[in-house]
Amino acid sequence: MPKKTIAVHTATGCRSCELALLDIHYQVQRLNRVADIVYWPYLLGSPHDDLARIEAIDVCFFAGAVRTADERRMAEQLRAKSRVMVALGACAGFGGMPGLANLVKETGPLPSADPSADTTAELPAVEPQVSGLTQVVTVDYVVPGCPPTQSLVWSALQGVLGEGGAQAHLAYAAGRLPKKIAQAMASGVQPPRGTVFAGEKAVCASCSRVKEQKRFESVKRPYQAYESTGRCLLEQGLVCSGIATREGCGGLCTGVGIPCRGCFGKPEAVYDPGAKMVAAISSTFDAEKPQKIDAVVDQFLDLAGTFYRYTLPTQCALLNIQEKG
Repeated sequence: MPKKTIAVHTATGCRSCELALLDIHYQVQRLNRVADIVYWPYLLGSPHDDLARIEAIDVCFFAGAVRTADERRMAEQLRAKSRVMVALGACAGFGGMPGLANLVKETGPLPSADPSADTTAELPAVEPQVSGLTQVVTVDYVVPGCPPTQSLVWSALQGVLGEGGAQAHLAYAAGRLPKKIAQAMASGVQPPRGTVFAGEKAVCASCSRVKEQKRFESVKRPYQAYESTGRCLLEQGLVCSGIATREGCGGLCTGVGIPCRGCFGKPEAVYDPGAKMVAAISSTFDAEKPQKIDAVVDQFLDLAGTFYRYTLPTQCALLNIQEKG
């Protein structure tokens, strides 16, 4: 059976998602038996001309948000050559942290830090808005996270390559994936197009922290308060986005007392993560008088940057409505 071909590319991003592909450790040998990497500028130093000579690619893992015209063309070119397109990480899937630039209106070209510097070199044309890959081309699968966890990356590799594996190799990841996805992977059948390699419910559904009566009295930063009792972080006054974020990470952050930041995007049942967070927190304010409510609200800083840290371009309903209007 011929090997599958893989291409990897990153647009605007930190390249941690590419490193996540390298973080599958001993599974690299198993991957090498079924696939060849034919294009990967970051790891192999592949020049762009190499891509022009490749007729077809079985699977492309595209990381990073789309910020420039060159990145858009690259996304379109890779999509045209690839049978399967995978958005790897929060930036490609949802716009990621680069997408927060959409909160600022364009004010013209940035001034040079050095007035004597050569300004004749052409820079890539910047698009008016940062986009997730899902807004630029048709994406077959999404592997969320910042960066994606090793288990989900390996699950996605097996799933999209159609390489059935022993249950022992799937056990850790399968517990965090919907049953139909795990079954497809074990049988060597690609999951349905549109699959997100993560859970279906919110992080809170699988979080081991104790949920009691939520009474939000004041906003705290992670360094200001942490109880070793295992109580819900939101109940401690920490802004934890677990209620508006898709599960599948295994609670890596909440398990060590760090509030969920939302890098897996919203669950299917949530329409808008920011609206969900506003509703969840405001409904638990331990205050009735308007003055006390205002005092609590004033403690929140940068609501948009907090509630849409990884998802602003794709999952902020109000912003998308304004753009379409």
